[in-house]
Amino acid sequence: MEKLTHGFCTREGWTRLFTDYNMVISDLNEASYGLIQSDLPAEEWVERYRNHSACVREAFVKNEEMLDQHVRWFTRQPGHWTRDIADPLICSLFRYITRVQDLGTAYEIAESLIDFYKEAGNDIGLMKCYTVRAMSCAMLDSIHLGEEVWKDCAAARGIYERRFKELSPEEKSMGLSIYDLQFDHMTTRLKLGRIAKEQIDLLVSCHRAAVKAVKETMAVDQGYPFNSVLPDFDYQLGYTALCISPGQCSAGQAAAIYGAARRQMRENGANLEHSDSYRIRNRLICLMAERLMGLCSDEAVLTEMYGMMEDFAEELFEGGTFNQRSIEAVEAMQLAAENVACRGGRDRELYDDIQSLFISYLSSRPYTTFIDYICGSQNYCYILSAMPHTNNRRDLLHSLLRLTMFRQVQTAMHSIMVAKLAVEILNAVIERRPALLAGQLGTLSAEEVAEKRNEFVQYIYYGALLHDIGKVLCSSVINAQSHRLGDLEFRVLRYHPVTGGEMLENLKGLSEFRDIALGHQKSFDGRSGYPPEFDNTASPQKIFIDIITICDSLDAATDHLGRNYTTAKEFDTVMGELRAGSGSRYSDVLVDLLNEDQNLQGRLKSFLKDGRRDVYFHVHEYIMSESVACQEAVRTHNWLFDLTLASQDK
Repeated sequence: MEKLTHGFCTREGWTRLFTDYNMVISDLNEASYGLIQSDLPAEEWVERYRNHSACVREAFVKNEEMLDQHVRWFTRQPGHWTRDIADPLICSLFRYITRVQDLGTAYEIAESLIDFYKEAGNDIGLMKCYTVRAMSCAMLDSIHLGEEVWKDCAAARGIYERRFKELSPEEKSMGLSIYDLQFDHMTTRLKLGRIAKEQIDLLVSCHRAAVKAVKETMAVDQGYPFNSVLPDFDYQLGYTALCISPGQCSAGQAAAIYGAARRQMRENGANLEHSDSYRIRNRLICLMAERLMGLCSDEAVLTEMYGMMEDFAEELFEGGTFNQRSIEAVEAMQLAAENVACRGGRDRELYDDIQSLFISYLSSRPYTTFIDYICGSQNYCYILSAMPHTNNRRDLLHSLLRLTMFRQVQTAMHSIMVAKLAVEILNAVIERRPALLAGQLGTLSAEEVAEKRNEFVQYIYYGALLHDIGKVLCSSVINAQSHRLGDLEFRVLRYHPVTGGEMLENLKGLSEFRDIALGHQKSFDGRSGYPPEFDNTASPQKIFIDIITICDSLDAATDHLGRNYTTAKEFDTVMGELRAGSGSRYSDVLVDLLNEDQNLQGRLKSFLKDGRRDVYFHVHEYIMSESVACQEAVRTHNWLFDLTLASQDK
């Protein structure tokens, strides 16, 4: 057969391409995680970090060449698609989408093929495209893209159920993930406190349809490898009990949830091959379902949780276990504690212990697209639902940073760089233009500003640390710098100010920093940047936003150690860009201050060149001191789905 210049005519060819591409990204992620966990002297660590960045840049070039040749040649010119190329490609993605590391590319392929299959009148091809597109959106940002995920799932499910008898055994099996995605969407809403009986009705209805599809799929099972791991829909419905309390559902809904939880326990509880994590997860769900039915008191749930903490806390939270079941068990403990101990006003000590361990656990997971998807969504829900109960401001800030920017080493380094730059500029403002700050932090005059210098310094330092916390939902975009971002990934990235604002607005102790998170990507004059709906020019924190915006640009443009996708600029070049954008992109008053103060320029230039190494290494030391994970963990974590796309199960 003649070798094609662009794409492949076999599923094996496409699977091999994405397997190789996956492993490049996976190896880089493991190297990055291993470097962060390494105990090296400062100079050696920084040099290793620089070398790793060079490896990522080299991979970026090769990956771009491959994507241009085999993928974008079709997606950017849809007229090039043929059935010989498209069918095996979408079959491969439909089968292995949970293992794909570059979700932006998967989305781009599915998006391009939807029109192709519509014109061809191919419903089953469309079903696969909708599923791949939904999965890509869900794994990149299940919160802000949730409605798109739901819409695509509804379209895919309609075809799946309507054409079920015509589907191949593999298509029937893999199509079950459509219900899985719908459950994820609905339970995320429950975790965020968006509880309505109509929502629970949808869950019960989805469970009924999913269980029916599983039975019909397994009725013709002939030992197919794709049926070895199927979604556990009794677990999915039973999970609802972790999020709701008696009275928030009808008697019929409670009975359906309880029935699913009991079946889960009856069919799997006695199996000694299951891990302790699996049994803990199921037991907690069953207890909480009994609570919904009035068969189990809050005191009984708490007593069992105490026993679990006594017997399994070290294994669950500190054992370096990164499999999917352990994460599910840890989340079940956290949700049950929040539901019973916190909302029920009982046993604050147990609640605080579990929250502390939960934060440590989720802040130290290795980097893969699938883990980022799980941790990003869980962390966001936790921050909005549980963290408002934290009263101590410093504890709140510390926990928030661990769950957000310290899940992304590059973001952590950048945020601390921005914070230190902002303090330098703020001090210069206090020295030379203190009237700019009058009216902030309870001051009325320039003299009061000078007297409150320490408060101002702490305020802008905290604000700068928090400006990018909204990136918690786009870790897989931030951590994967080995390919050019696609349209969807850029869209996900542009949500981060909104995400940060949503989280900070909900945290009473830190809500004053909301506008900084929302406004740092807006231009000084408010005419460009994002989010478009936020008017930064009317913000009471405008001066702080303006300082942080300048520092954001200074650090990003001059980073010579960690920005893998662009070449660092000289300080003087960036100063020229600030002058060119004075009054539009950047504050004219602050740019004038920088221009006039040569000593300030010298300090900033020196810090950006020489201080960066110390900041990067100190971030590494901090993560090392906080992490519960051992250095070998990245090589021992055990997922239900391997990153390798096994081509033998055709």
